[in-house]
Amino acid sequence: MIGYILLALGLILYLLELRKLSLFIFATFMLKGWRVLTDEVLDVKNFDLAFIFIFVVLAFTIFTEKKTRDLNDRHLRYWLWAFLVFLVLDISFSYTHYHFTGYQILQGSRASFLFLSYFFLRKQKVEDLLWLNRAFFYITLVTSILYILEVFLNLPVLPYKQDTAKIDEYTGIMRYYNFPPLLYWYLFVSILSPHILKSKITFPAIFVFIIALFATLGRTQIAMTSIVLLLALIIQGKAKSILTAVFVAMILVAPFAGIIGNRFAGKFNDSTENEIKSVFNGGIQETVYLGNAHDVGTFTYRMAWVYERAEYLTTRPLSENVFGLGLISDSQSLTINKLYNFNLGLLDEEGETQQLSTPDISYGNLLTKYGYFGGVLYLCIWFYLMFYLFKYHRKSDYAFLGAALTLNMFLLSFSGTTISDQGNFIFPFIIYLMVNKAVTEKKRHNQYIVANNEDNGDSIPDNR
Repeated sequence: MIGYILLALGLILYLLELRKLSLFIFATFMLKGWRVLTDEVLDVKNFDLAFIFIFVVLAFTIFTEKKTRDLNDRHLRYWLWAFLVFLVLDISFSYTHYHFTGYQILQGSRASFLFLSYFFLRKQKVEDLLWLNRAFFYITLVTSILYILEVFLNLPVLPYKQDTAKIDEYTGIMRYYNFPPLLYWYLFVSILSPHILKSKITFPAIFVFIIALFATLGRTQIAMTSIVLLLALIIQGKAKSILTAVFVAMILVAPFAGIIGNRFAGKFNDSTENEIKSVFNGGIQETVYLGNAHDVGTFTYRMAWVYERAEYLTTRPLSENVFGLGLISDSQSLTINKLYNFNLGLLDEEGETQQLSTPDISYGNLLTKYGYFGGVLYLCIWFYLMFYLFKYHRKSDYAFLGAALTLNMFLLSFSGTTISDQGNFIFPFIIYLMVNKAVTEKKRHNQYIVANNEDNGDSIPDNR
């Protein structure tokens, strides 16, 4: 009931043009309730609320709002429309080829339409988007503190299914996966460009975000985020900042050096180095054929999960390679288990292997849901966002930070659902819009000056 009340409030606020608060509620749905208002707390899935919000608001904006003229975003819209056409074809394919019911297809595909949020986000004012960025900072800071307490005190500070938390075998610490969804973004912001937040607590926030990052105990998360951060500092030419960041990190990590060292080392046969060697020496195929997911490292398991589905597709018709294994949810176990019998995957509540989705790697989810063609088409949206933001990284702090964020999300996609989870589109969309609106406005301003000078008979000076 709480979820539907929030949904109704968000829609009413939008209709009353109180857009900041309305978008804040919508972002809460897209970002899984900030790990506080979880599906269990709301008694409804956050993505379902986001799905309803998107279609109601889109219907409202199509019939009542004028076209925005402060954007030059036709290339991004091209990729979004192309993917929408693919989804419509994929729905038809799931119905005619796999004979799924309309309900099964709706249940399995509704989270695939969250990218449509871009079409009403693009109509929002830059001032409102900036307000959201500052509001999200404080939410992320508070939830980061709660997350740290949860991990190190092993207390149920945040609502979380205890059966999904587990003691890490290398460190002996309870590992929780409900870290703040925008942790990486505000870690980058607080270190690289804290001035954009206009807050007096960005410096102490650095310590909180760094500790929260290490509290995840994720090897890929810690390593890749640190690499992207150092790369960003190098590009900025901030040698002193690099030394400061390393020094601060060393101080913060010192009490936990043994824990972090054990997490990265792992067992000898399960160390990061040996896992990579195993992947290239046939460890993936062995894991698939023997089904020995418990005796291999996480990286080998993730690659094997994808390989098992990809190998299956090589024996299937071309149409299945194009569209994937069907738009259906893993909750439809009776139907799915008649079609597929994969060995690798997490176990559901009934002890059955989940066949079509995994929280461990983005590319497996894209392959099963959209096939090779749809998966590549979907990735083109992410690639375009990353390259656009990098193109303007020298002209805008937001573009620079956005490029770092999207790069980090690509790197982390090998250990999680950073890019296959469409709820994660919302912040890259917001960053892209702020940059695009600024770039478009500047170009039109320059064109106006040139046109005005020509009308007055003035020549443009040659500054070479």
